[in-house]
Amino acid sequence: MDYNSTRSFTMTLAHRAVGDIRRGGFRQLRNYVDMCATLAKKQQQKDFFAYAQKALQRTDSCYYSLIHRLLDSVDEDRICTVGVNMGFGGLIYGASELKKQADLEGQPIAWITAARCGDERLSELVPKAARHGSFVWLLDATDTDPAQVVLLAKANPQSAFGLLADPSALTEDCVKTLAACRNLVVMPLLQTPELTPEVCRAARRLKAQKMFYVLTVLIDDETAGEVMQDDWLESMAQETLCCMCARKPGTSDETARKLRRSIVNGRLETGKPVLLLDWDGDVRYLNNRISEYMTFGSVLLEGSTFPLQLG
Repeated sequence: MDYNSTRSFTMTLAHRAVGDIRRGGFRQLRNYVDMCATLAKKQQQKDFFAYAQKALQRTDSCYYSLIHRLLDSVDEDRICTVGVNMGFGGLIYGASELKKQADLEGQPIAWITAARCGDERLSELVPKAARHGSFVWLLDATDTDPAQVVLLAKANPQSAFGLLADPSALTEDCVKTLAACRNLVVMPLLQTPELTPEVCRAARRLKAQKMFYVLTVLIDDETAGEVMQDDWLESMAQETLCCMCARKPGTSDETARKLRRSIVNGRLETGKPVLLLDWDGDVRYLNNRISEYMTFGSVLLEGSTFPLQLG
């Protein structure tokens, strides 16, 4: 089958899986993971599903809580669209196609690309990247109107977009506009771990629209210890399903190692109220698993800065 046919089949399976998990509970989820582990052919796929099997051995792990809340709070079409576009398009089909190119040409490749929201070049760059197997974009809207992403996302329904935005810009009208996009993950950007009233209001507006969103927190040497504390995790769990941690420039290697170890270990611990993601460590891990040529992609103009580190 060609990509469109395979993607359509995968989307049908995704909707069926969501329905089965709703009806059959987490036993059905484990059945799906076991089936995928059996069918996996590539090593990175085998590794992923082996980890998933390990993570789902205990029903009190953070993953069960996450999935339960996800099914309750996010629209099914969004779950399936983001999952298929990012998971299948980005990390299975897309990564495989990109690896073939890299092995042949020996040139850097990227499954995820950073760009400025509103950049007029994206109307051509996004579909061009998709033709080569790159479907995932991270857009910076921290100093512009986040709603500019809507036309781009609608024009490229097979791609997935992460949208970094200032919480103050996520007004009720803005969030309603963004809700029209099913292939979008909104990422309110916090300069510190503090959950300000503004951040909470933005999160609740996104939740009211049953949207996918991930609170994204910038961390440095002074604040890294805070995100490892249970009381902070409990507070964060009131506002989001999962939280992305990203290191600020200048964060020490020792702090980075401690944070990474805490996040990875926490994913398999019981009783964790929120799933922590590690921008720097997780994307780098995925890149290394896919190909020695895989890197952080960027189409930023020369001299431009980006809120998250790209290396």
